[in-house]
Amino acid sequence: TTTTTTTTTTTKKAAGSAKKGKKGGSAASSSEGYFRIKVRDNGCGMKHDAIPNLLGVVLSGSKYGVRQTRGKFGLGAKMALIWSKKSTGVPIKVITSHHTGSASGGSSRPHGAYLSQCVLDIDIYKNRPRVIEHTKKSNTQGWIGTEFEVLIGGNWTTYKSRIVQYLLQLAIITPYASLELHYKNLADPKKDMSIRYGRRSEQMPPPAREVRHHPSSVNNLLVQQLLDQSKSKSILKFLTTDLSAVGQSVAKRLLEQLEDDGFDEDMSPSSVSDRQITRLVQLLRTSDAFKPPDGSCLSPLGEYNLNLGIRKVVEPDVVATARDKPGAYEGHPFIVEAAVSIGGKNAREGITVYRFANRIPLLFEGGSDVATRVANNKIKWSSYKIDHKRDKIGVFVSIVSTKVPFKGTGKEYIGDDITEIQLSVKRALQSCCQQLRSHLTKRNAIRDQRERKNRLTKYVPDISRSLFGILEGMQERKIEEAEAVASGATASPRKQQRKRARLVDPNEGFVKGVLEKIDREEITSESIGQHLLEAVDAQCDLDDAKAVASEHGSAAGGGKGGRNGGGLGEVSQPLYLVPIFELPKDVEPIHHPLFTFHPMKKPEIWPISAD
Repeated sequence: TTTTTTTTTTTKKAAGSAKKGKKGGSAASSSEGYFRIKVRDNGCGMKHDAIPNLLGVVLSGSKYGVRQTRGKFGLGAKMALIWSKKSTGVPIKVITSHHTGSASGGSSRPHGAYLSQCVLDIDIYKNRPRVIEHTKKSNTQGWIGTEFEVLIGGNWTTYKSRIVQYLLQLAIITPYASLELHYKNLADPKKDMSIRYGRRSEQMPPPAREVRHHPSSVNNLLVQQLLDQSKSKSILKFLTTDLSAVGQSVAKRLLEQLEDDGFDEDMSPSSVSDRQITRLVQLLRTSDAFKPPDGSCLSPLGEYNLNLGIRKVVEPDVVATARDKPGAYEGHPFIVEAAVSIGGKNAREGITVYRFANRIPLLFEGGSDVATRVANNKIKWSSYKIDHKRDKIGVFVSIVSTKVPFKGTGKEYIGDDITEIQLSVKRALQSCCQQLRSHLTKRNAIRDQRERKNRLTKYVPDISRSLFGILEGMQERKIEEAEAVASGATASPRKQQRKRARLVDPNEGFVKGVLEKIDREEITSESIGQHLLEAVDAQCDLDDAKAVASEHGSAAGGGKGGRNGGGLGEVSQPLYLVPIFELPKDVEPIHHPLFTFHPMKKPEIWPISAD
């Protein structure tokens, strides 16, 4: 889905109930009302005949394989339907147009040629849909996607901030989507509001792949289901084809260890007893003969998209991203991506943590989450030139896995009791901080230089007056000496000694010239102050230029200044390596001894040589 529009309308009935609440009772009741919610996207839609079963049946069960899924409870449409039935009793309305990309069933009718409209309820006792209306009509606009409309009871005043926050974080983690929210209050149009986050990236993550279960992640129930569904003729074939990371030799060694429990290579999977399943699961979960699962089946957002999402929404002064190497816990692979930003629009001082699980924002119970605890307790921010109390720090942690280890009944946070995930989050955040340290060092140097300039400028008036006072004192002594010589008075031995010392002073001519300029009022207290200000400005500007040039020279390479060969005034730009999943066929790669460059589109001048 690339575009999602949510429209929330407060109905007149809700406004009426709100007015009654204001007259008769509590403030809580005055905020409650009825809301008509519409959610519209441009995804692939749903098949006409499958709509009732997709939305009106609550399913629960295990899959034959495992795959990274978006969110925790699927689409959430069934929960919205049940909520509507509980709060208002009004059925849900669905309009959809299906598109699969190819014709099916031998029909020449193009996909998306009609709109399916379905109004349905759910029988919660029999767990089956109750269809009220299910019709087709012509799709004149050629729209493909799905629109849900539901009427529910709720409290907009209490949960408005959560909805806005969720949409903001969703825009960060899905920069390739365009998101809109429109709220209309029929009783008070002044309370209407709209929020829009435009698309920033054209690179979508690849779809997650379904893989077989890893032996370390199975349990008795799962193994029983796999045995019942397996098409293998022998238990040896079952181990090598229905589970991942189990080769022929490893499977034979496992069965040799299970000979005392009645296992044989040629026994049928359907003949395995409950006691044998228990013994097999114990061996699979404790054996170290299997390779850990890799993260190739996962679909992380990518550093490029994460960087764009943060810059689009938060608008920070600087941001750094990192992805840790794939890890595994209890047979489930996971990948941690993290980002750290400094500054930003509407950012507050201190550490603000944004958490995502399988590219879905997590809003509640953040204090117990592994990302929050690592950011607050495991990272020594001062080592990276970051003040965690005064700086506006944004910490973004995205975890994707085939099984996210949620904690709590609401599954709103990831516990820090899994050491592998905790260490991976820590490494990713440390990598981001290391990238920021060089930039912040230069920033602090420039800030200190400007503070020094301000301090020097502050004392320029006092220094200029003092210098001018010293020069005036020298001038007065010269006048006194000249008057003494003219009157023929004899100087004391000490003054005669000073006079002889001045006669050999090499700076006598310079001093005389300065005193003459004072007589002509070419040198004044104001002129001295002006020259001091110009000298301070020139020196500080030169130091700032050197610091900025050094920062630009090292920011892109992440290393020492001058590594990129940039001189003063040259600004290096950051380089992002974007994974290309479908390369254009008409563009050939450019080969070089050090790299191979795959253009995203055909350049205007083609071909291009590596020279």
